[in-house]
Amino acid sequence: MEWTAAGLRRHLLEELLPYWAERGVDRARGGFHNRLGEAGQPLPDGSKRLLVQTRQVYAFSEAARLGAPYGLELAARGVAFLEDAFRDRIHGGWFHTTTPEGRPLDRRKDCYGHAFVVFALAHYHAASGDAAALARAKHTAELALARLRDGVHGGYHEAADEGWSPSGELPRRQNPHMHWLEALLALHRVAPDAAILAEAAELLALLRGRWLDAERGCLGEFFGADWKPAPGPEGEVVEPGHHYEWCWLLTRHAEAAGAPPHPEADALFAFAERHGTDEGGGVFDRVDRRGRLLADTQRLWPQTERLKALAVRGDRAALEGALARLFARYARAGGGWTEQLGRDGKPLGGIQNATSVYHVVLALRETMQALGS
Repeated sequence: MEWTAAGLRRHLLEELLPYWAERGVDRARGGFHNRLGEAGQPLPDGSKRLLVQTRQVYAFSEAARLGAPYGLELAARGVAFLEDAFRDRIHGGWFHTTTPEGRPLDRRKDCYGHAFVVFALAHYHAASGDAAALARAKHTAELALARLRDGVHGGYHEAADEGWSPSGELPRRQNPHMHWLEALLALHRVAPDAAILAEAAELLALLRGRWLDAERGCLGEFFGADWKPAPGPEGEVVEPGHHYEWCWLLTRHAEAAGAPPHPEADALFAFAERHGTDEGGGVFDRVDRRGRLLADTQRLWPQTERLKALAVRGDRAALEGALARLFARYARAGGGWTEQLGRDGKPLGGIQNATSVYHVVLALRETMQALGS
């Protein structure tokens, strides 16, 4: 594998994206399959997830922008399936799951899922120029953030029922908010708006005031209704992958806002490097707030988030080393990717989650930009 932008582009266009275009698209019923098995076969599980559909729309929108002849068609088919199967035409917003055929199943309005609707439609608009997709992205952001906003403690509720009454689910998580920052930046990129940056600034205030553990320099995952750490072991959980993801997002936000670099990016990166990786740079799934190892497994997505953080930090040698390690340990012949490794480096199971395609595509796109043409 050639560690250049051209080499990564070839992998995306000749291996990863064709693999999922062939195996991950449900051509009989519409939309995309949630998972593939060891041999690349769809694994039916009785539903289709909003998160899968939106992330695959993103992936094939990027395929189109890279020049794949099938990319725009598959992204458009994904958007059509979202509209037909997931959009709530009575209360607005998007259902959490449908049946495999596209009938509403779980009618909740999920905060995390709505962020990815905005993210996907913004990227689809960038690839297609579809004005209706951009309008739908803007409307979804306005509706979801208004209905899910917590006017007492700040941030957004985890979910609401079909009619947008907040469910009060606990624990609360910083993770959906992180992805809303990602979605807002994607929307601002295609439709610049000061109001979007103002909403993003509120999320950064929550990061600094609620989610960051200033004493230990890390980011908590699970919280109570008032944003205090969740009681017991749950409140101690730290995911190094999210440290890297926030590092990347904070850098991209500063660029979009024309602001100085956020110092939190360096702090989060440093904690993850010190406590969340092994001697070879592999990222562990979980540690605690003191940096003690909780889970020595290594899922694919934290490795891709480290790649994104290294890409925006400009350390080419470290970036190339992480890239080589990622491909050596996780990429499979033919275009598939391994989902999780044990501490010994051996794969844990053969399932391939469709949601992981987004992580790989985005990480390689950021790396291509860092490596240059």
